[in-house]
Amino acid sequence: MGRWNIRWSILLVLWCVTGVKLAAMKVESLDRGWFFNRGYESQAADKVTVDLPHTWNAADAMFGNVNYYRGMSTYSRFIVVPSSENFKRVFLRVKAAQTVADVYLDNHFVAQHKGGYTSFTVELTHLIRKGEKHKLDIRVSNAQTMEIAPICGDFNIWGGLNRGVELLYTDDACIDPTFYGSSGVFFTQCDVSEKYAGLEMKALLSGTEMALNDCSVEFSLLDAKHKVVWCKETSVSGKEAVVKMELNNPHLWDGVNDPYLYTGVVVLKRGGKEIDRREEHVGFRFYSADPDKGFFLNGKSYSIHGVNYHEDRAERASAFRPEDFESDLNLIQEMGCTAVRLAHYPHAQQLHNLMDRRGLIAWAEIPFVNVFVSHPLYRENLKQQLVELICQYYNHPCILTWGLFNEINPGWLENPNPMAEELNKLAKKWDISRPTTGASNQEDPLNGIPDLIAFNRYFGWYGDDCKEMGEWIDKEHRAYPQQCMGISEYGAGADVFQQADSLIHPEPWGQWHPENWQTYYHIENWKQLASRPFLWCKFVWCMFDFSASGRKEGTTFGRNDKGLVTYDRKIKKDAFYFYKANWNKKEKVLYIASKRCQNRSNSSVDIQVFSNCGDVELFVNGKSMGKCTPDEVCVATWNNVPLQSGENQVTVRASGLSDNCVWYNND
Repeated sequence: MGRWNIRWSILLVLWCVTGVKLAAMKVESLDRGWFFNRGYESQAADKVTVDLPHTWNAADAMFGNVNYYRGMSTYSRFIVVPSSENFKRVFLRVKAAQTVADVYLDNHFVAQHKGGYTSFTVELTHLIRKGEKHKLDIRVSNAQTMEIAPICGDFNIWGGLNRGVELLYTDDACIDPTFYGSSGVFFTQCDVSEKYAGLEMKALLSGTEMALNDCSVEFSLLDAKHKVVWCKETSVSGKEAVVKMELNNPHLWDGVNDPYLYTGVVVLKRGGKEIDRREEHVGFRFYSADPDKGFFLNGKSYSIHGVNYHEDRAERASAFRPEDFESDLNLIQEMGCTAVRLAHYPHAQQLHNLMDRRGLIAWAEIPFVNVFVSHPLYRENLKQQLVELICQYYNHPCILTWGLFNEINPGWLENPNPMAEELNKLAKKWDISRPTTGASNQEDPLNGIPDLIAFNRYFGWYGDDCKEMGEWIDKEHRAYPQQCMGISEYGAGADVFQQADSLIHPEPWGQWHPENWQTYYHIENWKQLASRPFLWCKFVWCMFDFSASGRKEGTTFGRNDKGLVTYDRKIKKDAFYFYKANWNKKEKVLYIASKRCQNRSNSSVDIQVFSNCGDVELFVNGKSMGKCTPDEVCVATWNNVPLQSGENQVTVRASGLSDNCVWYNND
């Protein structure tokens, strides 16, 4: 792979229903009051009423049931467009339907969509009669198929309408809401620096030639105080309107340091009167990656370190509520992450909106996971999902790169490299401003296809030794010195209900996953990753435990327990505090490792404490064991500390903080 060190200049924007003012377009939520039943149709007694977001697998797929229901289900409800409404067109937006959705209105087929993680919008105008009741059916199937990605993966395929549904009412001319499920507005920047930013603003329009007659589009840019810094109106010719603007001395979007956002406003007018509008946040930035120096944001070295994240939680599986995204990101930022890899599929728009505002960098990807088959419909579906990902998420400042694949192995079924090359070219066609990337677990020419490559490596968990991580990275770096290289996954399992006071490498596929090995694993791996700044990214697998029906590990079957926080978000594992001490520079951390291992079998123990606040003093049963200075990864260690028989009070103090626990010596 040739040297890749070009500068990307991107203007990125966001659009969400909750944060968008739609003067002419009316948005009506359809999230309440759906009749749900499994299958195509059933007796009325079999139906239940559900609200969206909803998945039918929230119970049967969580606890190791590999035969959880993967088939068709039907969501039904009635809709009425009031006669008093002056809008002339009606659209249906489905924010996600896993995996295939067929839309019917009054038993007439309207549209089908294949792909469970992106939205789609279809027009219902020709079927709607104002003032009359219409029956809306959305038949959804998450049945496994060789035609749609993902075919398989180490995560559950949650069936359902798990992100909500809404109706859109517009004039006969509007900003197009149907273009690959996007907002119909695209902003692209060029030549961004601290002194200058160029911006192309584009609006795609929908309507007949007569409807668009006498229409114009006004584009403007507002600063954070809503002051207009640029404005231009252009007449409509055809189905799109485009303008270009220049801005001197832009206030840059600078990640977690300063996630400054402008607002781009696009207004469609007829005869000078507003008939449609979009308002989207705008973030100017430029960035680059260097094989030897790592990642740079706005011309300055910037550490991309964080976690992988699945849209999955104990209470609701994939049917997230708005507060779920907020609370998850609160934990992610408490730990000090600067980035999140959104594995292994497009995540909800709301999550991206929050990451835009919080300054968290996102790695967004399509569900091209584990295997490739040469089925022509599967190939087309991969391309469709990539185009939808780019179009729908194009404007988000949080998104750093488009992920093309994860662990697709040439030796399994078919050679995926030609497909990866095709996807890479397709991504460049639709977005010239962002680089592409992939997550690999092998040495193969595949790694040279995207602009950036990162690796999923689990030295110290799936065999081998933790200390081999650094040796392998250096070997790979020497072999491919022009390659921008990162680590996309590394991690180890931990069950907080399984504790040990001796350090023994557990069987990764077994039922014994003591927490202390995960802690040791992350300490040893982070030492090596932190000392290699040429890595453009470093992502832990993963932030939260999640469901994977085929796993039979730890105390709960059907659970991947490599998270730093438990599935229910109630317990932060020791490794969480290790990373918080290293990554969170705004908060003091003092934490005793292995607190939960209360029963000790030896009369002397090694004690580890995570601290980012200077020297730490240890007390056992009120007696000082001396002070210790934390090492380069914020770990203070006391060896062979004696314990008395029975109960022992352990306390540490540093910089006005204290932490304590109770251990019992059973020796």
